[in-house]
Amino acid sequence: MGTPKQLLPWGKTIILQQVIDNAAASHLDKVLLVIGAHADEIDSKITVSSKTMIVVNHDFKEGMSSSVKCGVKNKPAGTEAFMLLLGDQPFISPAIIDRVLDEYRKSKRGIVIPVYNGKRGHPVIFAAKYKLELLAIADNGAKAIVNNHPYDILEVPLDAPEILTDIDTPRDYQEAKAQAESRKKD
Repeated sequence: MGTPKQLLPWGKTIILQQVIDNAAASHLDKVLLVIGAHADEIDSKITVSSKTMIVVNHDFKEGMSSSVKCGVKNKPAGTEAFMLLLGDQPFISPAIIDRVLDEYRKSKRGIVIPVYNGKRGHPVIFAAKYKLELLAIADNGAKAIVNNHPYDILEVPLDAPEILTDIDTPRDYQEAKAQAESRKKD
């Protein structure tokens, strides 16, 4: 992107702040925000609620899996499950977070994944029993865990294409902003 994408403007805020605000407004008990590259700059431009703890991933050059591992290692005591929210998905509303969380709590399944039109998206929940597997993931992410435990998965159908949308390129960013503007008009 040429710049930290988390700091790109998003409405009246920045992308990462929108994600933080959505998580804070949800029914999540605790939020662990993992920041890596540009940590000082990012930390200086965000605000967090009292239920949010920030940790710095010093191994960020090893890829996204290092952020997952950092979060798992720094989990609060008594953590029952891990919801993986991506810092480049400002569309993931508190309602989406809460729906996935509610389905996890009702089902007691080990892995809960939102689905839109047959495609799996984010945020994903992993029960704490997968802690060691999460600490061992490679750069292809947690897909191996999902593939190894097909009978412990609950797919949650959502009418929410945003669960599939993240921002990786300048084009993604422009398209996401356009989608956000069109949603405001609806």
